Amino acid sequence: MSSTWTLPDDLTLPEPVGTFPAAGQPVPHHWSRCFGCGDQSPAGMSMSFTAGENLEVWGRLEVAPRYQGGPGVIHGGILSTAFDEALGMACRATVDGPVVTGHLEIDFARPIPLGSVLEFHARIDGTIRRKVYASAEARIVEGPNADPDVVVATSRGLFLTVTAEHFEKTKTFVDGVPDMPFGTSSI
Repeated sequence: MSSTWTLPDDLTLPEPVGTFPAAGQPVPHHWSRCFGCGDQSPAGMSMSFTAGENLEVWGRLEVAPRYQGGPGVIHGGILSTAFDEALGMACRATVDGPVVTGHLEIDFARPIPLGSVLEFHARIDGTIRRKVYASAEARIVEGPNADPDVVVATSRGLFLTVTAEHFEKTKTFVDGVPDMPFGTSSI
């Protein structure tokens, strides 16, 4: 990473929560309509994740043609979304509830061609109170320019634990439209 990101000195490495899958087992999506991992998000990325040892996850993303940014390569926003998802999934190893992204940074090291398969390795760096610090890297493991030994991008993030009530104001939105009683206005 090329950033000046510095982890706090008083971080602790927590034990995995009992609800997190054992190493080698799939990590279920956190919400079926999630753009990153949900199975009820037809336009989504359909990322899949597997629990790793201790506080880590492994994820996969097929770089579909619809993810194009520059000619023949992935859009940086799609890669950012994939890292956000991978780091958030790693947080599930330490938190038995939802987290939200507080800070996300990415270093793009190499072009990632369409048609490739990216593998993400995300881990927890530590926690302090409600804050969870995580880091990840991505490698091209299949398709054009595949070399599982070369890191093509890295990411670090800060996530905050929240309660389910955090989403109370937005849970009435369905397909991007507020579920409002007849005769009311969103204006």
